[in-house]
Amino acid sequence: MATVVGRRQASGGGRRFALLTVAPATLLLIGISIFPLLYALRLSFMQDSLLSVAPPRFIGLANYDHLFHDSLFWTSLGVTVVFALSVITIQLVAGLAIALALDRLPRYQQVIATILLIPSILSPSVVSFQWRQLFDYYSGPLNYFLGLLHLPLQGWTASPRGALPALVLVDFWEWTPFMVLLIFAGIKSLPRSVFEAARVDGSSGWQVIIFQVLPLLRRVIAIAVILRLISAFKVFDIIYTLTAGGPGTSTESLAFYTYVQGFRYFDLGYSTAMAFVTLIMITVLARLILGFMERPVGRAA
Repeated sequence: MATVVGRRQASGGGRRFALLTVAPATLLLIGISIFPLLYALRLSFMQDSLLSVAPPRFIGLANYDHLFHDSLFWTSLGVTVVFALSVITIQLVAGLAIALALDRLPRYQQVIATILLIPSILSPSVVSFQWRQLFDYYSGPLNYFLGLLHLPLQGWTASPRGALPALVLVDFWEWTPFMVLLIFAGIKSLPRSVFEAARVDGSSGWQVIIFQVLPLLRRVIAIAVILRLISAFKVFDIIYTLTAGGPGTSTESLAFYTYVQGFRYFDLGYSTAMAFVTLIMITVLARLILGFMERPVGRAA
């Protein structure tokens, strides 16, 4: 009996020690993430402008109602959706193709993978500045080569039709290596016996990829798509540096429009409400992607 009581006391002491160990990190997490999130949620229901001397005033859902009747919000949402779909689709296809090609190399796979990762390591502001020089109408290398080929010079970021594709190109150059690395790591974790058995059964290379590799990589692909989705919805650096949302509002994403409302017009309540709507959309889309990828392979759509 004494032994049981001693064990219980030791277990209780160990539990208290574990709680005391975790408590500082928990308090820090609450202080730097949960509390600001709750404060921002409260702010989204307030009328709070730095241009007004009036104190913040509770207005309920008025900011959200104004948001859904704001044509510029819907324009920025359309720009964000087009940008996100473009970069995710292109980068997923290119990343899968490059990762499969990299896996078939007989040597130097790790070295090449490390070199490919360099664009993703660079600061987005540095990447944006580099591409700003490349896109320059008069002295940029891209237009220089077009001139050598006697082709018309392009205002890469100066026209409403070309600015968004230019941003997609920049994002493709910067983040495709990240997609390659994730998928390549997923391929390396797959059991080789499955592919060898498929080849023995007479499956072609394309059949192995479609019916073996892709189903086994579904979760890795889902994680890669979700990470890029979050990044695409938050894109700000390259837009701020290359186009500043222009020409007009042709490249004004949700993140950039939120910045405009909060840091140009100083409407803190409205910009915070927009940020929370963006957060909800990303969360819902991420959950839908995870749910789709977790379905059994044989289930009909």
